[in-house]
Amino acid sequence: MSHWPVPIDTSSILPPPLVHQGRRWSRDEVASLAGAWSRALGPETLESSRPVAMVMANRPEAVALLFALSSGRAPLILLPADPRSWRTSPPIPPGTRLVLPATLAGLGRAAQSLGLRAVVLPEPADAPGTALDGFMRLPGFVLFTSGSTGLPRPVYRTTAHVLQAAAATALVAGYPGEGGAIATLPLDRAYGFNHCLLAPALLGCPIALVERFNHHVVLSLFASGEYHYWAGTPAMADLLSRCPLSGSHPAPSRCMIGGRLSPRLYESFEGRFGVPVRGVYGVTEQGPVAQDADPAPAVRSATVGRALPGTRLCIGDDPRSPFAAGTPGRVWISSPWGLQGYGFPPDLEPPELVDGWWPAPDIARLDATGRLMLDGRLDDVVRTAAGHLVNPGTIAAAVEAHPAVTEAAVVALESGSERVIALLAESPVGVTAGDLRAHLAGSLPPWCQPRVVETARELPRLPSGRVDRRACIEILKLGLAGSGTS
Repeated sequence: MSHWPVPIDTSSILPPPLVHQGRRWSRDEVASLAGAWSRALGPETLESSRPVAMVMANRPEAVALLFALSSGRAPLILLPADPRSWRTSPPIPPGTRLVLPATLAGLGRAAQSLGLRAVVLPEPADAPGTALDGFMRLPGFVLFTSGSTGLPRPVYRTTAHVLQAAAATALVAGYPGEGGAIATLPLDRAYGFNHCLLAPALLGCPIALVERFNHHVVLSLFASGEYHYWAGTPAMADLLSRCPLSGSHPAPSRCMIGGRLSPRLYESFEGRFGVPVRGVYGVTEQGPVAQDADPAPAVRSATVGRALPGTRLCIGDDPRSPFAAGTPGRVWISSPWGLQGYGFPPDLEPPELVDGWWPAPDIARLDATGRLMLDGRLDDVVRTAAGHLVNPGTIAAAVEAHPAVTEAAVVALESGSERVIALLAESPVGVTAGDLRAHLAGSLPPWCQPRVVETARELPRLPSGRVDRRACIEILKLGLAGSGTS
């Protein structure tokens, strides 16, 4: 591991076997479709150095198209299936080719409205072909930040870096020699692209593609015993933990959750399925950063694990003067597979680094053994009028300990000349704001109590499954105005 990053032999990379809606696609079928579509695209698309775009849906034809386009020289822009998320900052350059399979031809109108040039491929049945000689020859990928605090921002990472990150993920996660992966995360996002597509593809593992998270579908895949790896979100883990279930039920031996997980949810999932959920941490700009790879008895909900091989972490205001273990502060990342820049090649804005360290937007702590514990986002930390520094992550952790709360969004709102804390809690069973205030009164000091407390059956979410912070803020602004304190 000390010699990471390792070189990746792209000549040996092939499309993975796929399972989708009960149908199995062999590796040869996916590779053959990729070859046919590559020839249909021709040199105008594949030999050009101008970026080309595709919709990276959780479908077999999207995976085949990804591999087809990976045989060319054009950087590849990965777009979500929802065209409402195609507005980015900066915008996708006008005239960019958007390659669409026939099943997604209806997105051509949305592409045209943004100045993109839609290219619709022939139906798979009309595109017989043989596999290409090589994949993953393209220079790099453009992925997008979540858009939770503004328009999604394009991030360009080289193919070599993306593949090295996937190899490290597979190594540290302990992908089993046999068995497959369940892809419930959106493959257009860095988290799903890495954990659910590239990492298993490098090992030739079968991948079960799930277009929209459905607990019945996921539980049936769990029950098959064919899959040993699943990566998801806290909301997915919560639904799987509390949905009706008859008798005991198996789960993949490796279940990974991105971000902070409440102790209650951790215990509920392990109690039902007999395996722990392991925390992982990553950002679009730097790819995967940390994973919990401890033996099952040592896995804990409070941590997202240790830094991946070759990656370094430090906490503090300045990476050259890191804080002591256990002290919360800004996360700084030094990664061997980080971004080349923001934007679309060749016009890239370089990242702002400090001696090679990239500043993450998160606050966390490192314990004495190097485990990372997330506390919240830097831009949400609030200093009260009395001078107290309030970390929203602390409030979220406290409210998520309530048995009726699934997940919480804690944000800072502007109110006159001060910033106030506001809380929106997801409670499928309908807990009241009064109940939550009483719960927090017994677990947090007075200066940490949120001014505004609202509840919802479901938190608003982005297409990626992450909480839509902007939508939460708008809801909480209404609550602040209604309280008469705005």
